[in-house]
Formats: sequence, C-alpha cells, structure tokens
Amino acid sequence: MIIIGCIIAIAVILTTQSLTKPTQTNEDQQHITKENITTNTNSSELQENYTSVQLLNYCTSNENQIYNDVCIRGLWDVSDQCKNENFSSTNSICNDSRFTEFENKVNNEMQDLDKSLTSFVNSCINVKSNNDTASCTINIERIQSDCTDPRFYEMMSVCKDPNFNMISKKYNQSSN
Repeated sequence: MIIIGCIIAIAVILTTQSLTKPTQTNEDQQHITKENITTNTNSSELQENYTSVQLLNYCTSNENQIYNDVCIRGLWDVSDQCKNENFSSTNSICNDSRFTEFENKVNNEMQDLDKSLTSFVNSCINVKSNNDTASCTINIERIQSDCTDPRFYEMMSVCKDPNFNMISKKYNQSSN
C-alpha cells in the first residue's frame, strides 16, 4: 500500500508541473525561447535563446531532466522537426544518440506514469471523504488538461480510459 501511495504521489507531482512548451523558429540552429525554465546552477544552464543542440545538452546533463516538462515537450518538438527532411539534413541533433536515449527514457517513464495515473483514477471511483474528493477533483482536472496535448493523449491510455471519462464527468458536475 505504501508503494502505491508513493507511485500516486509521484504521478500527482509530475502532473502538477505546468511548464510551457518552448517555441522554435525555422533557422538552421533552431533557437528556442526560454520562457519558464528553472535551472540548477550545478548543471549546464540555458541562456535566453538557445539552440536545439543546447537544449539536448541541458536535458541530458542529469538523469532528473527526464521529468522536466520543458525538456520533454521541447525535444518532442525537435523530434517532430526531425521528421522533416530539410530540418534533419541540416541539424546534427536528429542523429545524436543522446536524443534517442532521452526519448526512450521519457517513453519508459511515461509508461510508468500512465500506470500510476490509471491506478489513481481507479482509486477515485468510490471516494467518499471530502479530502479525497477534493484531491481527486484537483488531480483529475490536471490530468484532463494534460490529455489535451496531442502527444500526451497519444501516449497515455488513461486519457482514453472509460473510468477516467466517467470520473471526469462526475467531478465536473460536483464542482458546478
């Protein structure tokens, strides 16, 4: 039971992060706007405008960056860009093994997160206490918000889970 509680706590923490997606230009070096990045002075820091390679360096600077929403979403955008032959032929990041390794680690973490979120949603089905209902309401709203992101929706089965849709409706009705 403690392990499930820890997994749910981690899932809640991960879903409560609300960082924005970096924007990109069409230049060869793909400068990205910093926006809401918080950096650790012990790791490599991103300057105000940085390239996709600098983003990769930052995101692979330590293992915890696989939980950094800016890294995840920023490198998802880069991955989408790499599918364009003009971009991929001029940007070394598309063939950088660290890029693939980072994506694989994120995919594994997302699978674990999906399991945790599904477990959390299932635990909210029959809650009775006001504290549990409040916690479920807040976190269901956050999950709903994350599910509006097409990439997140595609990866996360919880977004398509009938229980999630049923609970979403239940908590939306109780908050009105």
